[in-house]
Amino acid sequence: MKKIVLFLLMNVVVAGLLLGCQQQGNEDIKDKIQSVPNEDYLGEANPVVKEEMKLTNEEKQEFEKLKQEVISNKEGK
Repeated sequence: MKKIVLFLLMNVVVAGLLLGCQQQGNEDIKDKIQSVPNEDYLGEANPVVKEEMKLTNEEKQEFEKLKQEVISNKEGK
């Protein structure tokens, strides 16, 4: 019984040490990463991103062709 309690206690201690090491590692990495704004950027600070890509007609045809090839390959397997 004492061995089981000792084993469980050691597991708790090891788990605590590992969690502490992980937290310290995360803090060290955050300290090393420096976020410096690009002062040369002349565009909008918070641009609106459109969800749809604008493709030329040629690119649309190529995309549809590749999509059909992928679908036919999936159906063939």
